Amino acid sequence: MSVVFVDTGAWLALMVKRDQYHAKAAAHYRQLSKAKRELLTTNYILVETYTKIRYDDGLEKAIRFHAILTQALQGGKLHLEWITPQLHEEAWQIFKRYQDQEFSFVDCTSFVVARRTGVAEIFGFDQGFRTMGFILKPGRPR
Repeated sequence: MSVVFVDTGAWLALMVKRDQYHAKAAAHYRQLSKAKRELLTTNYILVETYTKIRYDDGLEKAIRFHAILTQALQGGKLHLEWITPQLHEEAWQIFKRYQDQEFSFVDCTSFVVARRTGVAEIFGFDQGFRTMGFILKPGRPR
């Protein structure tokens, strides 16, 4: 069974009910859970997510998110990939090469990790993943 990479936008949509993509994210997450799909994310994605939740919804919500992630990690439903200096450098090369795109640096690290781990499907909403050849679900209208 293939692994699904989870982007920042998916985590935020799941955690923040007022997010415009909350209903789509929740429905997609239920499908992934039912199919027992393994999820993968990175420490850089979590840094972005913790920070955004804390700034927009407060520390308590960020702490709750961490507790949910910890449970998923301990239960084997989620794998956390740490960005190493080598992965960081590979991401930097993508960041420089695609000057015509507005990829964040974290996006570039995600592209590298997804490619290296053989991930084809991204759980998120960032069109940059489609640009880089990944399947984006649930995505947003083009």
